[in-house]
Parts: sequence; C-alpha cells; structure tokens
Amino acid sequence: MTDAHDVAGTINANNNSTNNVQGQKPRSTQPATLLAIALVTLLFFTWGLTMNMVNALNTPFGNYLQLNSAQSSLLQVAYYSAYFIMAIPAGLIARRFGYKGGIICGLLLFVIGSFTVAPATGMASYPLFLLAMFVIALGAASLEANCNPYITKLGDEQGESFRLNLVQSFNGVGTVVGPLILGQIVSQTVAPGQPGFEAAKTKFLSDTRGVYMAIGIALAVLLVIFVLVKLPTPPDDDAEVVSDAAQSNVFRDLLHRPYFVLGVFAQFLFLGIQTGGMAMFPAYALKHWGEGTTAGFATALLSVMALLFTLGRFLTTPLMARLDPAKILGWYMLIGAALMVVVFLGLGRVSVIALLVSFLFVSIGYPTIFSLSLRGLSGVQAKTGSSIIVMSIVGGAVIMFILGVIQDAAGIEVAMLAMVPLFLFDAWYAFFGSRIGR
Repeated sequence: MTDAHDVAGTINANNNSTNNVQGQKPRSTQPATLLAIALVTLLFFTWGLTMNMVNALNTPFGNYLQLNSAQSSLLQVAYYSAYFIMAIPAGLIARRFGYKGGIICGLLLFVIGSFTVAPATGMASYPLFLLAMFVIALGAASLEANCNPYITKLGDEQGESFRLNLVQSFNGVGTVVGPLILGQIVSQTVAPGQPGFEAAKTKFLSDTRGVYMAIGIALAVLLVIFVLVKLPTPPDDDAEVVSDAAQSNVFRDLLHRPYFVLGVFAQFLFLGIQTGGMAMFPAYALKHWGEGTTAGFATALLSVMALLFTLGRFLTTPLMARLDPAKILGWYMLIGAALMVVVFLGLGRVSVIALLVSFLFVSIGYPTIFSLSLRGLSGVQAKTGSSIIVMSIVGGAVIMFILGVIQDAAGIEVAMLAMVPLFLFDAWYAFFGSRIGR
C-alpha cells in the first residue's frame, strides 16, 4: 500500500512543478508536507471517533433517560444540524484566514463542547448534552470544511479521490475505536424498573463524562500544536486573488455545475445512509441476533461494523489509483441496496450480518462523492464548494429523524428498507450524475 512518503513525494512534485512554472520558490518541503499529512490525519481520526460515539450513544441514552426512538434521534439531529449551520462560516474563515485558521477554529469549538459534557452528565440533563454535541459538531464541521479540501487539493487533480480516501481511512479507524470505548462503558444495560438501574445509569453518565474530558484535554494540546506549526499551502490556493464582484459570483457559478449540485444532494442522502445504519444497528442487533444478546454485545458488534467500514476504505483506496472511482462507488452503492433488502427481511443473524457487511461498501461514499463534486474547482471555488458539501451533512440529522419516526410507526425493518432508494440515487450519481456538465 502507498505510504506517507510516497504520498508526500507525489504532492511535493506537483507543488514544486506548479511553482517552477510561475518562477516562484517551492512553497513546501517534504518534511513540512509529511507533518501536515500526519496532523490532519489525526484530526480525521478524532471526528470519526466522536461521530460514531454519538451514533452508538443513541440506544443507551434512550434506555437510561427513557426516551422513544424519535427523541433518541435528537442526538443525531443536534450533531448533524450543526454541520449545516457551521459550514458556510467555516468556509468564510478559510477564505479570510486560510485552511489553518479554519482548523484552529474547529479545534477550539471541539474543546469547548467536550468540556460541556461534564455538567450535562453531572445533572443528567439531556438538553444540555444535546447542546454539548451541537458545539462539538460545530467544531467537527469546521474541521471537515477545511481538512477535506486541504487534502483534496494538496496535489494533482487525478489523485484527488485517492488522497482523500487514503486520509479518510483513518477517519474510519476512529469510527472503530468509538464503539469499542462505548462497549466498555455500556457492557450490561439495565432496563428501567430493574434492580440496579439507578446505579447503572450513574456509572454510564460518569464514564461518558470521563471519555469526553479526555478527548477535550487531548484536543487542547493539539490546538496548541496547530497554532505553532506552519502548514504548506495547496497549489494555486494562495496565488488566486479574487475581487469582491468575482467572489459574489462563485456561488452562482457552482449552481451552474450540475455535477456539483447533484453531488451535494447525493452527499445529503449518503449521510442519511451512514448515520441511520450505525445509529439503528445496536437496536436491530438486539432484536435479531438471538436470545441473550446484551446491549454491550450489540455495541461491540457496532465496532465490527466500523471495522468493516474502515477496511472498505483501506482496501478500495489502492484500486482508485487504477480504476475509475465513480464506477467503484456506483457498484458499491448497488451492492449496499441489495444487502439492505436482506436486512429488511429480518432473517435473524443472516440479516444482522448483511447489515454489517453493507458498511464494507458504504465506506468510500463520503470521500468519493466529496472529491467527485469538487472536480475542476480550486482556490475560492474549492473552499466555497467544500462548505456547501459539508452543509449537506445535515442529511444525517434530517434523514435520521425521519427514520426514527418510521421505526416508531412501522418497525425498524421498514426503516432499514427506506434507505434503499438512497443507495440507488447515489449509485445513479456515481455512474451518470457526476459526469453531467463536466
């Protein structure tokens, strides 16, 4: 598999050739690029960790605070709606202060939100915990809006999907670690009215507080590092001078690119697939795996799902250097749709395994749609386009809430079936929509 030195070499070769044409001194050196890759990769890991922890917290919070499915889904609503609110401000920060400024802003919000979990869990206040998740997600949105285009554009256009999928693979590692941590916290869930419920509830809230405090401290250290370190700049990013009149036309230009507009919608739907599948999985596994299944075991299975999600990225990324990423995405989405039909049928462990395996193919959706949508864009267009795509992550909130309502009304199997059309649209975008207007 390509290692960091190969990636850095490719990136720097492109950067140097670009600057040599312009008669300028190369803007980055290999050590600086390697450091940038390492630091940004760590950020991808961090928001993957917290995002999947939010998904995994859905079921235990619903149990201990005695919420219905729609109320539990407010965790996802609070988290993913923050992306919609923060995406444009994050893009404006990037345009004014560069990608580094946007990253620092994101880390600061992330730290504040993590520390807000302490009073929320201390008072067992669900509204305050939702606020904490909202602030964390504001930080994650700023990181997404800056780190994704930063890595995407830190080299040649041909390698954009490859680079972003490679670094996003470590985001997948974070999605594995999150449920593993939560599995230790949840272990054996005690239902309301059962002996030991209050003690189990207190322990769960205390352990959750400890995890987020540790995350807050680690990110505070990382924030200081980013303040002190100088990051290399993508080719043409700092060379582009845009007038106010031209800036006002950037959004209009993006709307006249059908492949971009369709990509935003495809990303909106995809986040519904990813969020819905992971958030509903523990409840689905508890129902269909078999008698004696505990919440701790179901959460551990969620780690298996996240592991397959990560493996999907690591195994597929090298293929993107040789095959068309759009076609790979299209076939993966069709396979995912077929597996979701098996999930709907409720065939016991077979359906649970089908749901697990579906995330092997879901894995590449986000970074591939992201890079396909940004094809042909650079500088201020890339920053603005990235912000709009990040806004589409609100699909994780909107669609998750709809799935929660469907689950309450018709059952979790029907909610799973409702994701099939989402898979099919994303497959169509990969095969056809991503080429319209290019």
